[in-house]
Parts: sequence; C-alpha cells; structure tokens
Amino acid sequence: MARKIFMRSIMATGLAVMLLMAANAQAADLTEDEKALQGSWTLVSGEADGEKLPEKEIKGGKLVLKGNDYTVELPGKETVKGVQKLDSAKDPGTIDITDANGPNKGKTCRGLYKLTDDEFRVVFGAPGKPRPTKFATEADSGQWMHVWKKTE
Repeated sequence: MARKIFMRSIMATGLAVMLLMAANAQAADLTEDEKALQGSWTLVSGEADGEKLPEKEIKGGKLVLKGNDYTVELPGKETVKGVQKLDSAKDPGTIDITDANGPNKGKTCRGLYKLTDDEFRVVFGAPGKPRPTKFATEADSGQWMHVWKKTE
C-alpha cells in the first residue's frame, strides 16, 4: 500500500514537472513585446470612426493577455476572447486579432500597436478592411483605437 501511494506521488510530481516545462517553453517562444504584454490592462481612452469614445464605454474596460490569447471586457458588451499576432519588426508594430466569439467570430482585424512601459496603444481596421496607417481613426471607416494602461 505504501509503495502504491509512493508511486502515485512520483507520477503526480512528474506530471507537474512536465506541465511546468511546457509552460516555460511556451513563455520562451514569446517575443519581448508579447512577454511585456502579459497580464491585465485597463482601458483609459479610445475612439471609433473619428469620434472619441464616451466615458461610459471606457470605464471598466479590461484586457487580459495570456500568451497570445486575449480576453476583452467592455462596458455593456459581450466578453470577447481571441488570439493576437504581433510583428514587432515593423515600425510601428503590426497586430492582427481574430475573435473566437462575438460579432466578429472567426474574422481577422488588422492593426498597428505601440507599446511603452505601461501603455499599450492599438488601432484596428474593420474585418476585411485595410490596416490603418496612423494612430487615429477616420469617420465612417469602421476603425477603432484603444489605449490601455498596465494594471499588474
């Protein structure tokens, strides 16, 4: 009986070590920008179609990044999850997002990003539209921009 418990303990420890190694390998695959983005962010400003977003659409906005997976919570909207892909070799960096749920499920939006110590600025074109060329939106374009501040 003691040997059986000992063997289960060794198997559980081995599984835990394998999971930790897999997590570390995934973290090692991230770029410097992707590593810096990990964690929670709070929405501090934004605009859409050339208009500043009202405070009620910003206050309480949250972004959580784990690896390349994101979760976005915006006031009065459905929580959206998806995957992002960054290219930091370009200036400014490019970002493509694909939502896993919500109105843009399965569609890719192309954008630009700028990352500083505690600020993550993104601007996106609507699905199927060109990538924006500047950190501002244009009227009737379907573009939107968010500015996030690091919270953890």
